[in-house]
Amino acid sequence: MAGVHKAGAIVMSEKEPSKIALLYRSKQNDWTFPKGHVEEGESALETTVREIAEETGLPVSDAGGELPPLEYDHSSGNRVVMHMFLLRSDDDSRLRPEFDGDRVVWVDIDEVADKLSYDNLRDYFSSVIVQVRRAADVA
Repeated sequence: MAGVHKAGAIVMSEKEPSKIALLYRSKQNDWTFPKGHVEEGESALETTVREIAEETGLPVSDAGGELPPLEYDHSSGNRVVMHMFLLRSDDDSRLRPEFDGDRVVWVDIDEVADKLSYDNLRDYFSSVIVQVRRAADVA
């Protein structure tokens, strides 16, 4: 099974750190964290910053460092390793979706798991919630 490397982040609001940016992708009809494929020559963090800017319009900075990776088997048969980071928006006013029909919204930390479309993302968020709450100072 081939391996695919992606990178993404849990992005906290600059103004309200207890709010997390979630992306609705109309083409896939799903809610997810901003993420994308690691391109040749890019680090996982560089990919994450680029993808967040593309998909949400947000400039970001470190809020808690690298989180454990999320690994899963894609329906294509590929094993995916998604490198994840905990980041904070540097300018919430820049929030905007990349594509027509997509949406980017701030979701309260307690509602994130319910909004995510995939079990593996919900489980992952639950596994790092303590770190996210600590960074958001909403323990």
